[in-house]
Amino acid sequence: MHGFLPGMRAALNYHPMFVHFPIAFWLGALLFEFLAVRRASEDFHRTAARLLYLGTLAGAFTAMTGWWAGDSIPAGPAQQALGRHSFLMLTSFSLALGLCLFAFLARKDFTARYRKWLLIGLVVLAVLLTIGADRGAQLVYQYGSAVNWPSALEQK
Repeated sequence: MHGFLPGMRAALNYHPMFVHFPIAFWLGALLFEFLAVRRASEDFHRTAARLLYLGTLAGAFTAMTGWWAGDSIPAGPAQQALGRHSFLMLTSFSLALGLCLFAFLARKDFTARYRKWLLIGLVVLAVLLTIGADRGAQLVYQYGSAVNWPSALEQK
C-alpha cells in the first residue's frame, strides 16, 4: 500500500490538485457563452451558466487550498509573486461569483443583451484568470514553491 499515490504522499499541499478545475470550467463557460451569443442558443447559454457555476464552486475549494498553501512560501520575491497571484485569483473568483449571481437572477428573462454582458464578463474573467494562473506557474517554476526540495535533491 506504500506505493499507492506516491505523488499525493509527497505533496506539500493539495492546491495543485484543484487549480485546473475552475480554469477549465470558466474557459468552457466562455466558449459556450460565445456560441450562445453567436447562434442565439438557449441551450448553449444554459451550458455556459452551468459551467460557470461549477467553476465557481471549484474555485471556492481552490481558494481555500491556496490560502493554506500560502503559508509554505518563503519570504522574499516568491512572497511578492504570491501576493500578485492571490490578488488576481481572488479577484477572478469574486468576478465569477458576481457573474453567477447575474446569470442566476436573470435566468428567467435572459435576453440577447444579457448574454452579451455575460460574455464580456467571461472575457474579463478569462484575462484575469490567465494572468493569475501565470503568476501561479511563476511560483512553481521560477521559485520552486510547493516542491519538496529535500526529497527532490535526495533523488539526484
